[in-house]
This record gives sequence, C-alpha cells and structure tokens, in this order.
Amino acid sequence: MTAPVQAHRMKAGATEIAVNERTGEMEIIHRVYAHDLLEALGNLELDETELLSSQSGLAQIEQLVRAEFRVAEGDGRLLELTYVGAELDGEFAWIYFTASAPEDTSSFVVDNDILSNAFEDQVMMTNFRFNSDVRTAMQGPGRRDPIRVRFTQ
Repeated sequence: MTAPVQAHRMKAGATEIAVNERTGEMEIIHRVYAHDLLEALGNLELDETELLSSQSGLAQIEQLVRAEFRVAEGDGRLLELTYVGAELDGEFAWIYFTASAPEDTSSFVVDNDILSNAFEDQVMMTNFRFNSDVRTAMQGPGRRDPIRVRFTQ
C-alpha cells in the first residue's frame, strides 16, 4: 500500500516589487498558494473561487496582507500601500497593491511575514526590480526580522 500524495508540502510565496514604467507607480504583487491563504483566513468552508470573488473575501485578504507585509524607504518611512485586489490563477492567489514610487530607490526595508502567523514554516521571497537590477530578501523560520536591500546609484 502506498502513502497518499500531498498537493504540496512547502509553505512558500513570492512578492515582486517594481515600478511600472507606464504609470510611474510602484507595483507590489504577492503570490501565495490559494489553499494556504484560505487556511490562514480560517475559511476552509469556502473554496478559493468563492473567497476571491466575494467582497468580504477580498476585504479579508487585504486585512491579512496589510497586517503581515510592510515595505519602507531606506530611511524607514513606510510606503502607503493601495489595495488593488486579488485573483485566482490555478493553485495560486495573486494579491495586488500599488504605492507612489519614491524618488530615492537606492534602499528599501521589507518585512514580509505573509501567512507566517498561520504557518511557522512559511517562507516568503521578495524581489525588488529597479532598472535592470534585482535584489532579493528571503524571510522564513529563524529569519523574520525586517531586511534592508540596497541598490547602487
């Protein structure tokens, strides 16, 4: 007899932060497993489609991400994030925010603890993309403190 197969064992997500050249806004895009998001929100009676298509579900997602994700300019001033929404794509939930792009993009501080209150082993990777440079911050078990990323000017 074989053991049942798990859909995934890893608790991981990714965040991409870049300036949209067309709009000039900073875009913050989070990608997490949709069923992990449901579990973290305590909404296991819903399916992913129901959560991401209801106003109350979208509001719960916004509240969770606002509580567990922060990004600041290099001097520590938090960026004011505007929630755009969320959508389902296969097994992933994509969650969108924007912010005014700061003039100084040489340094940022990120604290990306999305889903870590629900899952001790959650790992989040944050990629900052400015011009042709990319800097990555990894946060997970044993590495939950905010991380500073620097770009050369």
